[in-house]
Amino acid sequence: MVVIRSSPGQHKGVCFLAALFFVVLLLLPCQLWAGEYLDSAHGSTLHGVKRPSIDSAGYARGNCAHCHEQHASIDGAEPEPSSGTPSPFALFTTNFDSSKTLGPYSESDNFCFYCHNATASIQVVTNYDYSQNFGCAGLQVSSIMDAFNQASYHNLYDIWSFARSSFSSWFTNGSNPCNACHNPHLARRNWAYPSDPLYSAISKPTDHFNLWGTTSLMSAYSYESPYCSGTSREPTGSGASNGGSTPDYVSFCTNCHNPSNTIYSTSLGRDLVKIDWSSQGDKHGARNMDGGLDIEGPYGSSGGYVLSCLDCHEPHGSSNILLIRRRVNGGDLHDSITTYSTNYWGYLCTRCHLDDYDANAGTKEPYRWRYVHHEAPDHPYTAMRCGQCHGGGSMPIPCTNCHYHGAVDSRTGLINF
Repeated sequence: MVVIRSSPGQHKGVCFLAALFFVVLLLLPCQLWAGEYLDSAHGSTLHGVKRPSIDSAGYARGNCAHCHEQHASIDGAEPEPSSGTPSPFALFTTNFDSSKTLGPYSESDNFCFYCHNATASIQVVTNYDYSQNFGCAGLQVSSIMDAFNQASYHNLYDIWSFARSSFSSWFTNGSNPCNACHNPHLARRNWAYPSDPLYSAISKPTDHFNLWGTTSLMSAYSYESPYCSGTSREPTGSGASNGGSTPDYVSFCTNCHNPSNTIYSTSLGRDLVKIDWSSQGDKHGARNMDGGLDIEGPYGSSGGYVLSCLDCHEPHGSSNILLIRRRVNGGDLHDSITTYSTNYWGYLCTRCHLDDYDANAGTKEPYRWRYVHHEAPDHPYTAMRCGQCHGGGSMPIPCTNCHYHGAVDSRTGLINF
């Protein structure tokens, strides 16, 4: 056996190098994760999380401790946090109050609202709705909590309930419903860079540990970005016309809202309509048009477009029912849509389709559809036996009598939406 001897100084040097090498090996995975977190909105040293009670204690902005407690509340005593009950994920307060089945919401209902709230007690974070951030609308709401507290909203309890059963590999009973669409350790400040999809704030539920929409874009479809202001395109007036600046919201939203999943709405008291955006489903999806088309720009009469879900819907909440945006395709809706069975839906339809007024150079009534349905060269219905469609009610009839996701004309068997 050969014994290699070394001086005490050499021995210390070898031990130091070996220890340093071991530490580097341990830190490599952490450095990669830290890099992703530091790039996120919450981990940013300029804009990230900041809790006043520990900021004054010297914790840097973006430090994990602004949300997570290492052992117990910094202001409390072991072993319980200040709320009195140990919180899942070691958060400083309750993550989500699952007894809150309906809005309106207050700050204490959802951990995220302690910051994403116009009057937040921890850190006020400004977030506008989709219509303003990406669609050139004026101010209506300035925080996520404000967006949820409108006429319609993505019910947080329903999201939490659905995600527990559908994404149980990572979503637990203690998870926050916002996490179903956002990974808080990855989400970026997309509102600050609206035309750059690399600043995505969303993670697809079935791919929670990656950002969605950085490379998966609406340009994968036959897509026209709607107008934002004038002839400039969404998002925010500087987007690519083919959707190259817009995340693939179709794949994102239909991860949940698809023909297979049954999703109960506590707010509506019924199951949500199932969405089929395939070539066998809605005509605003991949299904081909089957008749004439009186349509506004930027769309052409040849049809064949696949729309993004967020071309018409808000992701969090809206002053209109069913999350309908307040500004669509370069123009504000004439008025709010407050009930389902109404011809006020024409305020939405006319943002892309010609009503009688536009189809006749302003000589007929606005938000009426007799001409385009019965008299135009490409009219779909001959005006006879009115009762088959209109019944004994007054005219015009509500748009939703015939047009809604999955609607089929019983006379022709054709998809109406």
